[in-house]
Amino acid sequence: MSWHEAHPLLFVNAFAAGHHEGAWRMPEAEPQRLREIGYYQELARTAELGGFDALFVADFFAYYPGIAHSPRWELDPLTVLAAAAAVTETLGLIATASAIFSPAMEIARAFSTLDHVSGGRAAWNIVTSGEPRAAANYGLDRVPPHAERYAQTAAVVQDVLALWRADGGEADMPAPLQPRPVLVQAGSSPEGRDFAVRHADIVFTAQGTLASAQAFRADLHGRARALGRTSLPRVVVGLSPSIGASRAEALRKKAELDALIVPEASLAWLEGFGIDLSGHALDGPLPPQLAGEGAAFEGIRSRLGVIAEVIARERPRTVRDLLARLAGSRGHASVAGTPEDIARHIHEWHGAGAADGFMLMPHLLPRDLTDFVDQVVPLLGLPPPPQGKTLSERLGLSLGPRASAGPRHTQVFSVSSTQGRQP
Repeated sequence: MSWHEAHPLLFVNAFAAGHHEGAWRMPEAEPQRLREIGYYQELARTAELGGFDALFVADFFAYYPGIAHSPRWELDPLTVLAAAAAVTETLGLIATASAIFSPAMEIARAFSTLDHVSGGRAAWNIVTSGEPRAAANYGLDRVPPHAERYAQTAAVVQDVLALWRADGGEADMPAPLQPRPVLVQAGSSPEGRDFAVRHADIVFTAQGTLASAQAFRADLHGRARALGRTSLPRVVVGLSPSIGASRAEALRKKAELDALIVPEASLAWLEGFGIDLSGHALDGPLPPQLAGEGAAFEGIRSRLGVIAEVIARERPRTVRDLLARLAGSRGHASVAGTPEDIARHIHEWHGAGAADGFMLMPHLLPRDLTDFVDQVVPLLGLPPPPQGKTLSERLGLSLGPRASAGPRHTQVFSVSSTQGRQP
């Protein structure tokens, strides 16, 4: 068994003031620093000190209506991670870029640049962008249908790989230091899984139970083997822990955050996944069917399915109860307990074949990341990872070409040359 098979990967998702909707209202939160690059550099240094493999920065290319009620993402991930590269030496850097909104040349050049400025630590989180507001920002009349987005994304990935293999040349850009940046993907729909096994090195997923995580990883690996892949994608499961000296204290900390939820912000977040609960009383029952459920919904189907699973499993009685259950983890695994409890959860899931690694989604930043590094990481028994110049070497990934360099494709939906992002 290799080092990478014996020990879980650790990533951290740097999201605003924390992943809990009430985090920014805590006395120790620092929402006023969300536009300061030093804030993200401090998170990166803490993650590297704690032995994390990578820092992940998401992007959704539009403001959700919830921006009126709580701070959201604002800064460009590639710029943030270039700054994080300047203050770290080994930490991987995962940035989101959309294959729907950005042409292949732009993506290839941007991630090759990040790979160079970081010394070979770049990774591309490939997204298919199902948010209508984001589509409008990029001059599109509508979001391409779900299956069409995946077809377009696959074509763009092929083009990006071809550009990276061109070794500069006709692309007029520096080839990456790695054979190519590491490829990350997070779709869990059937189309998303098929895409992942064809392209991704790492798959990020929301799984609320051990059984569902085991089933997801087994299904993904089965699909990969059917395609003849010998290097199977690593499955990284989201984890939102609440850490306390006792389980009672951990639950109290979570309750403090829950009490600070602004319902309008959470309702607006759900609206982005086709779930409109604005016409329902907060303390009234959930409707029998969530708006947007079914094949007619063309947005981000995987998260819609996760939310439906939370409702089926935990049976929240009211709209307010559902908002509290989603506020911190957004459908990812949520664990409250002592540092020993959190470490036990990680070892159990990893040992049971449910995950190759974990994406830490701290409720409150930077507090919960620091607590995890100080209190949980020492209990994981992780030896120093194997040394290597690049992220792919450190993760033990084989980055051989997955597709031949053929003629480049034309994007199905073009972006107006005069249409930029709208605030």
